[in-house]
Amino acid sequence: MKKQNTNALAASYRADLLYYIGRAEQGKCPPHWQDYCFGEIAAAKGTDAYPADGDALLEKLRTLVNTVPQISNREENAAEIAAYRGKMLFYFDRDYYTLAELVQLPGKNKYSACVYIDADGSRDDRPAYARSIAVQLDNWRAEHDIPFDKSTLPAAPADSDKGEFDTMQEALQYLYTCLDHPETVLC
Repeated sequence: MKKQNTNALAASYRADLLYYIGRAEQGKCPPHWQDYCFGEIAAAKGTDAYPADGDALLEKLRTLVNTVPQISNREENAAEIAAYRGKMLFYFDRDYYTLAELVQLPGKNKYSACVYIDADGSRDDRPAYARSIAVQLDNWRAEHDIPFDKSTLPAAPADSDKGEFDTMQEALQYLYTCLDHPETVLC
């Protein structure tokens, strides 16, 4: 059974590589998917989970991302949200696992907000990443003349997390609360 699972993983990795090669040919393979391919999949080399043609596929992908301009993580997320008729309002990422976003949801005047912080395993770095994101959010609000009173923040993100928010102020409250308590928003 273990061999069968390993073969399924190798087939899955191969399918992923072929998919991202196709995306890279179109300039649509953002950095977080490149990281997945060159990180997780490449790390399987030497195991049964690594595709037989993994080296050739990774080399083809590497050539494409080095020669064809690729979209950013933000552009990919904004395009995905736009496909559902939503609108990306704020987006900041350090990498695939450390990001914050504020989205206006489609068809209703509601908002979605999320924060993920993964500081490469170092708990000491998380507050610094959260502060950096908060500064970016402050700058975005200033650019768009969006006021917000930080004195209204609840004690913890769980006190304000509903998934969807009726107003931008509620969504901002959730974002800032998460950023004030980065230990609660870890991947």
